[in-house]
Amino acid sequence: MDLEPINNGLILVSGPVKSGKSRFAEKLVSNIKDVTYLATHSNNSNDIDWIKRINDHKLRRPKHWNLVESSDFCTCIKTLLPNHTLLVDSLGGIVSSKITIQNDEWFKVEQNIIRSTDLFTGKLVIVVEEAGWGVSPHTKLGNLFRDRLAALTDKLDNLAVQSWLVVHGRAINLFANSIRI
Repeated sequence: MDLEPINNGLILVSGPVKSGKSRFAEKLVSNIKDVTYLATHSNNSNDIDWIKRINDHKLRRPKHWNLVESSDFCTCIKTLLPNHTLLVDSLGGIVSSKITIQNDEWFKVEQNIIRSTDLFTGKLVIVVEEAGWGVSPHTKLGNLFRDRLAALTDKLDNLAVQSWLVVHGRAINLFANSIRI
């Protein structure tokens, strides 16, 4: 099966941990010259496994892509030229960077993300963690992360021109193989 052509608009690529979702998202834009890669997770960790994971991602990406390491999606997207390509890895990094803010502030952040996405005229690929597939968190913060990520993903999916689920290194086109409930 061949991939669909990448047109302007939002493409969501979701899946569980180690599913291949980042590799698939990178493959979607691999033939595009001008790509900005927004790495949203902090790399200032002392965790050896986390550092290795980030380095593996860096080694896989083309050197000519512009790398931005920030969880500030709205500022990044506003700096791009029309018809540019932005790959965001990942939505969970954006949500986790704002996890301690109150719900009313989170609502404003969420609305800004949706508005920025809707106004963007280029290609936008966002990698999304399927956080609800794992163990149900037993902490308030874990549940808040899962709930905010799921709600934001659902709202972004309403704007998407394509939506993919990646499991076991296989991508499933959700628009072609599902119905919205």
